[in-house]
Amino acid sequence: MKRKQKPLAKILSKFSSQTVGVLGDFMLDELLRGEATRISPEAPVPVVLMDGHPEPQRFPGGAGNVAVNIRALGGRAVPFGAIGLDGSGDLLCKELKARGVSCGTLVREQGRTTPRKLRIVAHQHQLLRLDFEKLAPISPKTSAAISRSFSRRALQLSALVISDYRKGSVETELCSQILAVARQRRIPVFVDPKPEHPEICHRATAVTPNLHEAELMAGHSMRDPASLEAGGRRMLAELDCDYLLITRGAEGMTLFEKGGAVHDIRSEARPVYDVTGAGDTVLAVLALAFGSGAQMADAARLANIAAGRVVLRFGTSEVSPQELLMAINNGT
Repeated sequence: MKRKQKPLAKILSKFSSQTVGVLGDFMLDELLRGEATRISPEAPVPVVLMDGHPEPQRFPGGAGNVAVNIRALGGRAVPFGAIGLDGSGDLLCKELKARGVSCGTLVREQGRTTPRKLRIVAHQHQLLRLDFEKLAPISPKTSAAISRSFSRRALQLSALVISDYRKGSVETELCSQILAVARQRRIPVFVDPKPEHPEICHRATAVTPNLHEAELMAGHSMRDPASLEAGGRRMLAELDCDYLLITRGAEGMTLFEKGGAVHDIRSEARPVYDVTGAGDTVLAVLALAFGSGAQMADAARLANIAAGRVVLRFGTSEVSPQELLMAINNGT
């Protein structure tokens, strides 16, 4: 093993002792695979043959994918959020439990619709996505229940992830209450933001937008090195965070530190089949690694390696400790 890879492998070995809270929007992802054989005579769209009417593959999506990634890497994930008392909520809980994530801390809200995304795929190409959802903020009663649940379990947590998909669970007042408890307990907080909801990022440990989200938050393009550095430094100051990690797809990542350091983390050239869920993997690895005592730059390098593995597969997926260790050893 190369000398520079040894610290990353040591960090990975500590993941099993970490418990990470995940606050966010928990969703059900479904995947229907068929064969596109011809164009419909009725409209210029492909006809997808579903041989035998197969059941869709189901996965936890949104914040659920973050939780599943944490568990797959050896850590324990504690979910905080609201889902509906509906069939999609039942199926989501079933998929979470099957992957080792308990649903006991999720609030089932009467009248709420659990977001469900159905993707139709042929020959590894997504042809259509159907979203079944009714966006609504969580009720004050639900918000209070989530806040109490987090407060009871805060001492167990080595980190907290906030995964905002703008479906209603990541409510501003709730985040304010939870962040106050996290700061009091010195729990590092990692936020995957939405540009329309920047207030939840303030004073977080790390914020992890992709390049497009960062540009929307900054209000200008960040496609060249000078604008990227200037925009990143300004965002870090405005959000008052310790770290800002901008993920840039095939270009890798750029990490900005409050002390002024900037780290350019390059990705290895590889085929990309699907970027769905790669940001969730980054968030999971960052939280596990930093909670394990890693420097943020090393945590980001490890997250970059993990993201490079999941984009090789179609749909939401996770990476195992063995797979990640192999990638570290191979320098990929």
